[in-house]
Amino acid sequence: MKLLFYLFIFSLTVQFMCCSSAQTSSSVENDYMPLSIGNKWYYNSHTSEVVGIDTIEGKKYFKLEYKNVNEKFPPFYYHQRISNDTLYTLNHDLKTNLYFERVTAIFTLDSGDVARIELPPNELSSRNEAEGLPTGRKYLIKAINKTKETLELFTNVGGVDGNYTETYKRGIGMIKSNNDWGIVTELIDYSFNN
Repeated sequence: MKLLFYLFIFSLTVQFMCCSSAQTSSSVENDYMPLSIGNKWYYNSHTSEVVGIDTIEGKKYFKLEYKNVNEKFPPFYYHQRISNDTLYTLNHDLKTNLYFERVTAIFTLDSGDVARIELPPNELSSRNEAEGLPTGRKYLIKAINKTKETLELFTNVGGVDGNYTETYKRGIGMIKSNNDWGIVTELIDYSFNN
């Protein structure tokens, strides 16, 4: 009888751990980047809206639609996921039709903390390296300022992407971004599908 009781407790524990660590199919709870189908951010230069979920290379990503405020440009799509308070962005190289994932933000960093990112090589980075191009596999993310409500991150990617700073606000997402090219993106409004 004790054995059945322990097996029951064990199965409940495993079920609870699986359910609590897995993200729901339509949303991810994160203090700094609430990803949920229907969530939309309105910036001075574009809108970003979570329009679906895709499984790519065995990982579930939220599919976001990026629409430029200048409607001459067609929308494009990108993918993001959150795991262990880290925001990942999946990039797709149209030339080679290959995907590569980049760490975009680490929400557990405190002011002054630096994370050195060295992602494993993939087919695209190996091709770029062979051609003498930047691979985008080694970079750093530094928490410039973290308060109770905001987190400002500096990312030094190098190469074509250069450097950029992004500020995230709890419960809202990215509220400001600026890069080496002088492009400043600021949040104007947002709507969440609660």
